[in-house]
This record gives sequence, C-alpha cells and structure tokens, in this order.
Amino acid sequence: MPDSFLTKPLDPRRIDQAFPVVQAAFPDVDVDRWRAYATEMIGAPLPRGNNVIQLPTPRQSGIIVAKLGHGYIHGLFSYTVVPNLWHSRALQVDLMVALDLFDPVAAAECLLVEMERLARVLRCDAIHLALPERLQPETRGRIQEMGHRIEGVRFCKPMTVELAD
Repeated sequence: MPDSFLTKPLDPRRIDQAFPVVQAAFPDVDVDRWRAYATEMIGAPLPRGNNVIQLPTPRQSGIIVAKLGHGYIHGLFSYTVVPNLWHSRALQVDLMVALDLFDPVAAAECLLVEMERLARVLRCDAIHLALPERLQPETRGRIQEMGHRIEGVRFCKPMTVELAD
C-alpha cells in the first residue's frame, strides 16, 4: 500500500527544509530569497523557550506543505486571501510545487484537496491557481479533473532593472 501524503502549515523552523522542493521548480531562486518570501508569508518563528502555543487557525496568507510519514516535504503551495471582483474573496495560490519520483500526481492531488478545504474554511468563493508554464501533462490533467479551469491569462512585467550584458 502506498504512503499517504499529509498536509500542514509550514513550520517557521522548517523553512530551510522546504527550500530544495522550491529550488527544484524554480532554480533561479536562492535560499535568501526563499527565506524572505517564506517568512513574509508565514511570519517569523517564535523565540526558543517561548511558552506561547499557536492555535491551528487558518491565516489570510501562508504556506502549506505535503509530507510523507518520514517527514520529508514533497510539495507545497503558498496562498493569500484576496478580494476579487468576480468571486468576492479568492484564495490566490501563486506557488505550487509537487515533487515525487514515483507519483507526482498524488502529491499534487493532496495539495489541491487541501486548497479546497482551506478555501472553504477561509470563506473564499474561488481558488485562483497560478502555475508555471511548463507543467507535467498528468498533473495538468488531474488539476482540470478536480474542477479547475482556465479563466484568463496572467502576464507579468518585472519592475526590476535588468543589468546590461
């Protein structure tokens, strides 16, 4: 019987552990950029020795990871709840990575199911999922089978100055 993926919010102390998954999909992202992004999305870790227990309440932004029982991260997505003209409130997912050598679709499906659960808990009327242009056909197919459809095209104009060669 194959292992089952479990999803949970990324623990701030595990930001570096998630980096290899992100780098596999986005090789141009360095560890410092990932740390800054992840910290912005989930907040800074509590200081050691702090007796404050964080309750498992969904936040308006965060990062969810998919793990197997051995603890290794096989996928993740980042999300933000945003107002939307057509859908009132949307769960905006700008980063979704699912890696598994033997069953990448299972990792993606686990993340998609968690997106739906989270969208309901956060009272969102839609999920907006931004994916990289290059995506495995099996994963794209499963995403569409689970009810996601192309609703538009997203363009990006970077506002950083490119260095001349």
